[in-house]
Amino acid sequence: MFGLFFLSTLSTFPIHLARAVSTPDDFSGIGQITVINSSDWRTADPKKDTVGCLDDHGQISLADCGTFARLKDYPWTLSSKIGNCSFTDKTMPTNNESWYGKSDHAWSCDPSYVAEIYDELYTIGGFPYTFLCWGDVACYYDAKTVPSKESPKSWLWQYRWGSQQRDITPGHTMIQLIWNKTGDLPKREDVVPAPGPRVFVNEKQTPLLQGQGIQ
Repeated sequence: MFGLFFLSTLSTFPIHLARAVSTPDDFSGIGQITVINSSDWRTADPKKDTVGCLDDHGQISLADCGTFARLKDYPWTLSSKIGNCSFTDKTMPTNNESWYGKSDHAWSCDPSYVAEIYDELYTIGGFPYTFLCWGDVACYYDAKTVPSKESPKSWLWQYRWGSQQRDITPGHTMIQLIWNKTGDLPKREDVVPAPGPRVFVNEKQTPLLQGQGIQ
């Protein structure tokens, strides 16, 4: 964890300025994570599609935005002031309504969890925003609900699909995560660049980014 370097939690959503292209280096340092209702990164617009942000526990929140730090070297994972963040905490809720995600656990941050390389999130060069991806070029997530005044918190899972479920889990919402960098970690000379897929996207040539397909 990087408790000494966290900024205070903001009560409003971060402002995202679209760039010509993003690069993997944009996902670094300290930042907040905006949650948007989106099933297509090419038309995603944080100004119109934002439904919340991730809090320090890893839940989607209506306004209680957490602050996260990304490790500069192995395993290049995220942590909040609560602890390391992952999809592998077996005490977290599972996505029971998903055909292929029944055994998936919600993303969460915990002080007792030791991060592994499989917990890494990353981004891809060419996006208009710093969208966060997981696994094998999968840049979308599954949320049972989006926050509201009546229910200000919600869980998110990895989005999986296959022949029995070709789209988002019925009744759920497909979402994307955007990194909003707010600062840097202390500089070190022995930093190892994070590995990632050798992919660069553009609007004319788009690889499949919609979660993990299962045969």
